[in-house]
Amino acid sequence: MKKYLIIFLILTSCINEESRTADNYYEVDDFTKAIELYNEVIKLKPNDIKSIYRRGRSYEELKKYNLAFKDYNKVLELDKNNSNAALSIAIHHIRNSNYELAELYSNKVIKTNSDLHQGYFILGRSLQYQGKFLDAIKAFKTSISINKNYSNSYYYLGLVYLKLKDDKKACKNFSISESLKNEEAIKVKKKYCY
Repeated sequence: MKKYLIIFLILTSCINEESRTADNYYEVDDFTKAIELYNEVIKLKPNDIKSIYRRGRSYEELKKYNLAFKDYNKVLELDKNNSNAALSIAIHHIRNSNYELAELYSNKVIKTNSDLHQGYFILGRSLQYQGKFLDAIKAFKTSISINKNYSNSYYYLGLVYLKLKDDKKACKNFSISESLKNEEAIKVKKKYCY
């Protein structure tokens, strides 16, 4: 029995070391090497949520969106309340113009973690694209109330106001976004606010 315990401890130590090394590669944007190491960790520990999620993020950084999507779904199979995976799936659906699914997953994020401003931000974008502008405004404002320094919330809120022909509120939000160094807001503000 002692022999098996020692083997188990050695394997666990190796898995933890590979996982930390993979995380290091992930942190320095060497996503290809990170994926290689996460694959090794996942072979030995197939339900390691962190490694599966990080591998998905690495795939996404390499624009391998379908592989990333598979990993995010696997994470949700293992942990249905994982707000990071749900948010990543919502973003995947925004990217693929599946706005109703993006709304569904954004709401799942908000239900799981109501303090995550990105959940409200992606909800706002999905509502905006569906033409539900008043609901989008509410979502963007909630995102802003949680994180006042996230320039994209102001920028997209400005776009909604622009669509509603409320130039004053649009320009106010573009100005705030510009002050937070949002390049798109600078361009849009020059076009519509001068």
